[in-house]
Amino acid sequence: MNIRYLGTGAAEGFPAVFCNCESCRKARLDLQKELRTRSQVLIDGKLLVDFPPDSYLHALRFGVDLSAAEALLVTHSHTDHFYAQEFVNRGYKFASGIRSRTLDIYGNAEVLAVFGEDTRREMRVQVRENIRLHECKPFQRFEAAGYEVFTLPAVHTPKEEALLYCIRRDKTLLYLNDTGFPQEELFRFLRENDIRADLVSMDGTFADDPTPHSNRHMDFSDNVRLRETLFSYGIADKNTRFIVTHFTHNSVPFRDRIGAVAAGYGFLAAYDGLEIEI
Repeated sequence: MNIRYLGTGAAEGFPAVFCNCESCRKARLDLQKELRTRSQVLIDGKLLVDFPPDSYLHALRFGVDLSAAEALLVTHSHTDHFYAQEFVNRGYKFASGIRSRTLDIYGNAEVLAVFGEDTRREMRVQVRENIRLHECKPFQRFEAAGYEVFTLPAVHTPKEEALLYCIRRDKTLLYLNDTGFPQEELFRFLRENDIRADLVSMDGTFADDPTPHSNRHMDFSDNVRLRETLFSYGIADKNTRFIVTHFTHNSVPFRDRIGAVAAGYGFLAAYDGLEIEI
């Protein structure tokens, strides 16, 4: 399984879109290295997790063909994870030679509602007929683009059932991005379904920032506790790799700094363009 981190930033990106703090000013001096766009992952070139407004940039920056994506798993409807309006361009005179004729989009009820709202004015019938929407709830199992997918509940927003994903085909990716510390029922569900993770991708939004923060995201101390919990449930072991991602600009996520700090915890800090084979 090839996993490519196309974006590793939180909602505001790094440098943040409207920010002139010291970190953001410094990051703008070396965007080739320090730029963190909004979070997105591409698996084996055909399964996407989330579709931020930076997706077009990702395609150009890393030479990926988004038309080859057969399925899209959406964690929740926040704009930095689901920029639905872009899909009006998936066909008609806006795109030819699309490699995957159809695209299956999986998400909660709010994700599907946002898709309808954002595409209502411009979506053409010829484009819409090749996009299939699937409503998901936590603790479901389905097949998408040849992968076995399990939906999991995120601890993120009371306004919708935000989702996390376990993706399995030969190897297993546990994608725990954009969430606070998971509830116990998530661990029980994974154990009951005999999940053994080869890679765990964790929300590390606040990194090593010691100041108080919301319970909608995690920091490295939460990530350590998460790793220990996964060990205790038998979902992960010493061979499991752990990656942290989704960094806010407030965590000062310069690549060298955040990488060194994460390594001290036994984690790999993701950066835009990171490619992992499991």
